[in-house]
Amino acid sequence: MAHKEIDHITGTETTGHAWDGDLKELNTPLPKWWLTIFWITVVWAIGYMAYYPSWVIGDKNYEGYSKWTARADVHKALEDAQARLAPSFAKLQGASLADIRNDADLSRFATKAGKAVFGDNCVACNGTGANGVFNGSGYPSLVDKDWLWGGKLEDIIETIRVGIRSGHDDERLNTMAAYGGEDGQLTAEQIRNVAGFVLSLSGSTLEGADINKGKAVYLDDGGCNACHGDEGKGGTADVPGAPNLTDSIWLFGKGNVVSSITHGRNAVMPAWDKRLTPAQIKAVAVYVHSRGGGQ
Repeated sequence: MAHKEIDHITGTETTGHAWDGDLKELNTPLPKWWLTIFWITVVWAIGYMAYYPSWVIGDKNYEGYSKWTARADVHKALEDAQARLAPSFAKLQGASLADIRNDADLSRFATKAGKAVFGDNCVACNGTGANGVFNGSGYPSLVDKDWLWGGKLEDIIETIRVGIRSGHDDERLNTMAAYGGEDGQLTAEQIRNVAGFVLSLSGSTLEGADINKGKAVYLDDGGCNACHGDEGKGGTADVPGAPNLTDSIWLFGKGNVVSSITHGRNAVMPAWDKRLTPAQIKAVAVYVHSRGGGQ
């Protein structure tokens, strides 16, 4: 049995180590209060691991005695919120657009609810505040007066519901054909000239373009006026969805007009009638309309 060395001054056992010949370390016991707290925390940790999900066993998570999860808390919070808002959404769903306009409380609720729906589903393309992502991206700003499919509440609701070139049975559908390429209807020179003419309608210019020749292409060989009208002011009731070429608003950018004519444009907006309820569609339409661009 090893001999225990006791320090003659303190009466405390040493560790048996010595430095520089005579410098020794005392093996002072830990205070009882510290040891008590330490063992309490050990017991607490074991109980915590048993009560809450805490580790993986094989290919499954240990659920713990409580079976608590943060996901369940989120679902419960969402269910509670939906339950609180259900009467208001029911009222909104049953209300006509005239009712919404004439009921200040309902209109206020629709705008706030619509902002939340917009934030969850629409900002990725149309940007925070419905300002569009960036100029020339193909993602439109919803705060200006340029509405290809109509900016009235009724029009906005229908566009949200069925989408644009979305594959929905009632989709909004138009096509900007490609006029360039090997099999294109127009030559590169004709495309540049007609692009120059189109840009001139809003006061812009295109270097190397002959506007007079471009106008002839616009009205004759290109047949652009069939959709955009002789004056370039956009679609009609017979040909909806064609943009106004005189307002300086360019969905794909003023610098990309030649590319748009050459390659065509067929951007898609999904239909939302399967993801959103009719009340949510009304709400987001009211919010978009409230941003100032609606008609």
